[in-house]
Amino acid sequence: MRRVKGGLLSILHVVLVVFVALALSACGTIGNGGYPHGAPPFDDQIELENLYEEAKTGSSSAMAHLGWRYDTGRGAQTNPIKASQWYRVAADEGHSLAQNNLGCLFRDGRGVIQDYSKAAEWFRKAARQGNDHARNNLGWLYEHGLGVPKNYHEAAKLYKFAAKDKRDAITGKARPGHPFAQNNLGCLLRDGRGAEKDLAMAIRWFRRSAKGKNPHALHNLGMMYETGLGVKPDPRKAGTLYLESAILGNAHAMNSLGWLFEKGRGTAPNYDKAMHWYQQAAERGYAMAMHNVATLFRDGKGTDIDLITAAEWYEKAAHRGNAYSQAMLGWMFENGKGVKQDFVLAADWYRRAAMQGLSVGQINLGLFYFHGAGVKKNLAEAYKWLLISSNNGHKKAAKYCAEIAGQLTEKELASAQEKVADFVPRPVHQIKHSQAGE
Repeated sequence: MRRVKGGLLSILHVVLVVFVALALSACGTIGNGGYPHGAPPFDDQIELENLYEEAKTGSSSAMAHLGWRYDTGRGAQTNPIKASQWYRVAADEGHSLAQNNLGCLFRDGRGVIQDYSKAAEWFRKAARQGNDHARNNLGWLYEHGLGVPKNYHEAAKLYKFAAKDKRDAITGKARPGHPFAQNNLGCLLRDGRGAEKDLAMAIRWFRRSAKGKNPHALHNLGMMYETGLGVKPDPRKAGTLYLESAILGNAHAMNSLGWLFEKGRGTAPNYDKAMHWYQQAAERGYAMAMHNVATLFRDGKGTDIDLITAAEWYEKAAHRGNAYSQAMLGWMFENGKGVKQDFVLAADWYRRAAMQGLSVGQINLGLFYFHGAGVKKNLAEAYKWLLISSNNGHKKAAKYCAEIAGQLTEKELASAQEKVADFVPRPVHQIKHSQAGE
């Protein structure tokens, strides 16, 4: 069998190029809101028995309080089913916090069967009563097209309404806007979704959200400084913002901080610190950080070269949908690096990366079909994947396409080109919902 080429150098290049886009993904943040941002809505020192007695009198506030206790585990053992039951009776009485929090349970599938349409219904009811948490959560559903048609304009409208500062109608005191909505609005303005692209205004909203200690906004603002989007590039300022966000538990920021230390941006290169922050993010389930941990082990940066450990981390990230780790794991199985050589598994991982739109996975899968490595030899299928890779910007793929095209019949060529035209990448996104209610 001729040696199947492809993999390592191309994969490394792609990872470096696409990192910025990946790191900007801490947007569309959802809340569990229903109380002044960061403050608990109820006194968790009140005896549970007293709440039950008050709820028996028909107090919707006590019912909502009981739902919150069972939802968050504060003052009661966590029980999402009981939380949903108490939220429901309070929500039916018109309690906006209970309506929003019941929407969160339906959105996350906690204590109830996940149902984005019902989540939208309850968020909408709470939003009509002026609940900014619900406005933000409903905007998030519109942004992602979950339970409602995807509509960036509607998302931007809801985010903007929730993001603005307000004045309490009873006390007359100023109330700051919702920090998650401010961050989400900044993301839409930065990307030109639902509103005209406006980097200066995006930065303003990120800054306002960051003042409320929103870790996502701190990270996004740091990305603006690192990449010079709307501001003068300042990696040191970016690092300060990443650190503040990381301390607040943001895995994206931990990964970005590791990246600065690995590449020596705004600081001297320090592979030990890079490994530390990558591992902190990886332990919190962030697949891109797992990929970066694997790469340090593969290259022996901040540690001895350990291809077995590298393969283990690549596999963890690959199973979480990281296309770059899927392609890298394919290369390791292809070449027997850190794992037993296995062309079938190599082809499978290349296919997963290819289906997500990664050009390196596409060219390597095409070459496997060309050589019959790990899959049955199929020139038409090889041509399809190589042409998709070429259209996706991989220069070497075009050369292989020209070589194979002459070996196909007109019918095979037309069929393959039709499949290429119909191909739509299916990227895997890690959407993490919050784990507790308002």
